[in-house]
Amino acid sequence: MKIALGMIISSLDCEKQLMSFIENAEKYGHKLDCVILAHTHKNNPKAEQKIRNKVTLFTISNSNPSYCKEQMQIRGISENTAKTLLECPVDSLCGLVPYGFNRTLVVTEAILRGIDILFFVDSDVYPKVLAKTQNGHMLKEIDFFTGHLKHLSSDADITTGEYSGYNILPPAKFDAMEAFLDGVQKPEMLEYWQTSETHRSLTVEADEAVESDEADNADKAVNAVNADEADKLKQKPKPCSKVLGGNLAIRLSSFAKLSPFFSSYYTYNDERFLCRGEDTMLGVGIAQNNVKCVDIGLRPLHDTYKNYPSEPNLQTDKMVQERFYYACTGWVGRNPLYNHILKNDIQSTREHQRVCLEKGLQALASYTSNPKFNEVLRNFDASWNSLTRYISELEQICEAWQNFTDRVL
Repeated sequence: MKIALGMIISSLDCEKQLMSFIENAEKYGHKLDCVILAHTHKNNPKAEQKIRNKVTLFTISNSNPSYCKEQMQIRGISENTAKTLLECPVDSLCGLVPYGFNRTLVVTEAILRGIDILFFVDSDVYPKVLAKTQNGHMLKEIDFFTGHLKHLSSDADITTGEYSGYNILPPAKFDAMEAFLDGVQKPEMLEYWQTSETHRSLTVEADEAVESDEADNADKAVNAVNADEADKLKQKPKPCSKVLGGNLAIRLSSFAKLSPFFSSYYTYNDERFLCRGEDTMLGVGIAQNNVKCVDIGLRPLHDTYKNYPSEPNLQTDKMVQERFYYACTGWVGRNPLYNHILKNDIQSTREHQRVCLEKGLQALASYTSNPKFNEVLRNFDASWNSLTRYISELEQICEAWQNFTDRVL
């Protein structure tokens, strides 16, 4: 069984993040046949070489995925199919590239290289969990690959899980939180966010507190989640259809029944915004096609705001506000196509979400003293006005993907 590790990144400036997973695999006795890295800009040659010293590395420039093009031609896959799947939908050197396109490039290359199981991790995820100690918290290394492989080796097709660390919804308390979450179509997060002043939007491993010398050096800057709250956050292995692209392993033969990762983009005020939700779209396909997916309950650290252990302060920290602002623009970008796929009534959904969002954004802008959040309503309109294009793009990609997988899977 051939195993690969995949990641999408703007450019590889430092090998540290990828190396942490490569060394984790080595430490626990797992052989990675290769690492597949999709990137937009040029990588640091020294960083690439350090990885090549450990494992076979294949890099994919999303403006010219040369190996995929060559292999599709050799295998007699039509030029139109290859163009649809491999031609970047935007000028990659002038802006952001859709997440779904990048992930599908990695999947495509992995299939063409004969990989059986592909792991996906994100550049801000680590093979460690945040564990509670008697004095606070500590990071504890985990056997990341075994956690997924033991389920894939039985009968699961896809394995995934949530994260430990700070949630993308930072601790907050303002009027109209419910309206805001309805507006971005995340109502299931209401109770969690409303109680964030207690748990501080921090998810930890809910095992018994770690007792070791390391506990003396535990992070005391973060308030501890008490045991009862932690138990509520803990997840045991269970069937699911929700997948997270940064904590994911997939048997590539599953793509004979699944459409590829897909997300698009839209523009507002001459700025390109990326729609989130390429993993959400895959989850819809998992549910509709009875593909077996398991949440394995393993929560690697997601350094959401790239400065753990500092607690995100949405009211005063401009960096946190900026990160959250772009999360909002991504959510409103995702939702038009998501509702189309779910066969929800488009007009009534749009009208309801817009009313809720306007109310929620006004409260959020006031809470943060940042009027920029009010602009997300314009992003909402720009994305919904792009729905016809989203549908056309998805239909073309799904047809091309079917042609591709019929040939190679």
